[in-house]
Amino acid sequence: MSEFTYNLPEERIAKFPPKERGTTQLLVLDREEGSIKHRRYSDCVEYMREGDVIVLNETKVEKRRTYFLDNKERTHEVLFLNQQQDGNWFCLIKKSKQLNEKDILINLVCKEIQLQIVKKSEKGVIVKLLSDLNPKEVFEKAGHTPIPPYMKRDDTEEDFERYNTVFGKYFGSVASPTASLNLTEDLLEKIKKKGIKIAKVELKVGWGTFAPVREENIEDHEIHEEEISLSLTSADIINETIKNGGDVWVFGTTVARLLESCATKDGFVEAYEGSTNLYIYPGYEWKIVNHLITNFHMPDSSLILLVSSFAGKELIKKAYDEALENEYMLLSYGDSMLII
Repeated sequence: MSEFTYNLPEERIAKFPPKERGTTQLLVLDREEGSIKHRRYSDCVEYMREGDVIVLNETKVEKRRTYFLDNKERTHEVLFLNQQQDGNWFCLIKKSKQLNEKDILINLVCKEIQLQIVKKSEKGVIVKLLSDLNPKEVFEKAGHTPIPPYMKRDDTEEDFERYNTVFGKYFGSVASPTASLNLTEDLLEKIKKKGIKIAKVELKVGWGTFAPVREENIEDHEIHEEEISLSLTSADIINETIKNGGDVWVFGTTVARLLESCATKDGFVEAYEGSTNLYIYPGYEWKIVNHLITNFHMPDSSLILLVSSFAGKELIKKAYDEALENEYMLLSYGDSMLII
């Protein structure tokens, strides 16, 4: 892992969204030429051709970060990740070592909302939500937009809109498909007018996507499962494009993982609804994705490994060095990279 990390200065982390969507910088990395160009995010459409397809993740970030008090009046941040089949929730709880199984916690905002610790493990905590409200109502009433911890600030009302894409449809994520945050309705219209198809998929972004790689040997890392859905309609659009010689443009690593998870042996995709824990690192053989638009990622993330697999370790290092030298802003609210 130490071969892939880089030094990320604090001042290069985008703490707030740009004033306007689509106005950020775009570093264009050409894998064949090994060249780098500096463009604007809105220029990405210039590289697409009629008959191509862009694939977008239409998941939506829910206000899943909450705050609860234990019986000693200590505050705990509870991030609701995913609901289990039995109705209980798998959560990450700050200072969970202070808690025991069967403890009951009371919400800071609404005392009628409580939860009980069911089971603790190294990976997280299973809790039972005790409330007359359904989970969606709980999050709306007592939740916060789970902006990444590296922003080192509280969320604002604006974050709920700006940490979601303009086309997001289905709630269920705790992190945004950030490569699409700068897509605007105007830009999507330009893409359509150029004769480029749009396919929508869903990957509910969970902790797995962003959990740091703690192991030095990258093969020892494991990714948490995340729910995915590729409809028959979207699969048909993508397969038709491939059959006709068009390229598949992927907005974000979440979409890349989803499509590669649904790939068939003959180089197409098949409709699927379920989960994936596909972990892509150098050595992986790509089957579907031709071009990838992605943000700049944390130094210790599995996403650095994914883009290094797609473009090559040395090219990614070169791109990150150049981005930092040219004062790009990195991570979720920052600038983007197009790998062609």
